[in-house]
Order: sequence, then structure tokens, then C-alpha cells
Amino acid sequence: MVDVNSIVNRIMGIARELGITASVEEYGREKVVILELGEDFSIYVSVVCNNECDIEYAIGDENFTFRPGSINLLRRAVEIIERINDEVTKA
Repeated sequence: MVDVNSIVNRIMGIARELGITASVEEYGREKVVILELGEDFSIYVSVVCNNECDIEYAIGDENFTFRPGSINLLRRAVEIIERINDEVTKA
């Protein structure tokens, strides 16, 4: 059975492979992995597991917004999210 910690560990492993600074914040049962891609631009991966695990993604700053200067980071963010999603949703 997959649990929140194994998913977080997979995400942190991907971040290490890609050379991305990452941290984890905990909010009760929810853990949020923050992958820093640039100044005021990060990928946020929320993981909550009860009977099943729910994973949600957000990008931008702490308010999930970004400035025009960060547009160039969007493609990279999507590629990273796709890789994370492929890894954590494997059966």
C-alpha cells in the first residue's frame, strides 16, 4: 500500500536527480513538497493519503501566481510535473 511518505520520498528523489532545491511542509495529514525553480517560482505538490492518495499540483509563488518574467519557467515546470506524475502514479 502506498503512503504519503513513500510518495514524498519519490518526489524528493526526482528533485535530487534534477538538481532542484526541494523542501517539505507538513499540515496535519497533508504534506506539501516545494520544488524551487526560480525566484518566486516553485512547483507545489500536495499529497494527502487516507484510503487513497490524492495528489495536487500548483505553480508560482506562495499565492500560486507568477510574473511575466517567469513565463520561461512554465515549460520546465510542466515537464517536471509530468515526470513526477508518471512516477507517483505507477501501479
